[in-house]
Amino acid sequence: MARFVKELTRTDVGSMLVVPAPFMNNMPQVEGGHSINITVPDAGGREWTFGYYVRANQNPRPVLKSGWCHYVREKGLRVGDRIIYERLEGFPVRYRIGARRRVTLLGQEVWTDEF
Repeated sequence: MARFVKELTRTDVGSMLVVPAPFMNNMPQVEGGHSINITVPDAGGREWTFGYYVRANQNPRPVLKSGWCHYVREKGLRVGDRIIYERLEGFPVRYRIGARRRVTLLGQEVWTDEF
């Protein structure tokens, strides 16, 4: 199982999730264009549809765009929260997304369970 964990930046929360370039090999291939829609369940089983977009130039910078801001709003995500994005084993290729929030509990910073 391949995965990336990313602390969200302003860009990630405000407009699109920038997928780390090394993870691109684990994302679906975009053929005949620059974007495709992918459906990804979250930790609770709810399915989300995201537009996966790859630039056609020499710096591909993959991102999740359409549907992403809806996910951010529904989850109440903020800068500094974490996204866990996984490519699951098996065929057909499937993915899963989860989020974690850093909270202060009894004076110590801890991460919530995935939601």
